[in-house]
Amino acid sequence: MSPFDKKTWSLLSGEELLKAMEEWAERREALAEDRTKLAQFRTALAEKRTSLAEKRTELSQRRTDLAADRTELARGRTDLANKRTALAENRTDLARNRTDLAQSRTGLAEKRTSLAENRTELSQRRTDLAAGRNQLAESRNELADMRTKLAEMRTRMSGSRSQLAQSRTNLSQYRTILAKQRTELSYLRTGLGLVALGTFFTRYFGVGVWSVLDAIIFMTGVGVIVIAVHLFARTFFVERRISKKLEAEMVYEAIEKRLDDLLHSHKFGSYGGTDKNP
Repeated sequence: MSPFDKKTWSLLSGEELLKAMEEWAERREALAEDRTKLAQFRTALAEKRTSLAEKRTELSQRRTDLAADRTELARGRTDLANKRTALAENRTDLARNRTDLAQSRTGLAEKRTSLAENRTELSQRRTDLAAGRNQLAESRNELADMRTKLAEMRTRMSGSRSQLAQSRTNLSQYRTILAKQRTELSYLRTGLGLVALGTFFTRYFGVGVWSVLDAIIFMTGVGVIVIAVHLFARTFFVERRISKKLEAEMVYEAIEKRLDDLLHSHKFGSYGGTDKNP
């Protein structure tokens, strides 16, 4: 049985009690030392826990830094992807520009081909023009002869123009005479109207004070009729003479004869003409 049992303390006495108390004191010292060691162990454990917490904190900071680095890396990758996309777009634009340049070169080649064809055609035209010039040089002598013949024809046509001018003059005189005859006829109608008016007034109002005025109107109408008849008789004979002359000039056979004389008065040997008046 342990001396530290509560039931045995009451049984101890004297030296046994002292020994028991000394033993108890030793044990308490040992227990105090154990408690000190335990406290030190706890302190060491707390320090280790603190160190571990610091390491965890440091590890968390490293993880945070690593996450930040990963974020920066992701941003860098995104920027790199964007740059690659832009580069790809630039390459696409460059390819399009190259395609457009190739098409432009093709169009330029076609234009050069067309220009070469135009130059060939121009050379052919120059050759044809040279041949035409040769033909023109050959036809100049014929043209000179033609000009001479045309000059002669113009000379003869000027005579025909003079005849036509004379005919126009006669026609203008004839129109003037006709206008005078129309005027004289209007005088005659006026005189007849005055005679009819004077006769009407005389028959309607009878003989009276106003019969003098009626007589004046009647005599004025008679005078106008006499003058109109006299003038018309003079212009009538003149008109007859001019009309006969114009009929002789403007008859179809005379006009046809003048035209035939004009057209066949010159011989166009180069154009197969006939000469009726050699």
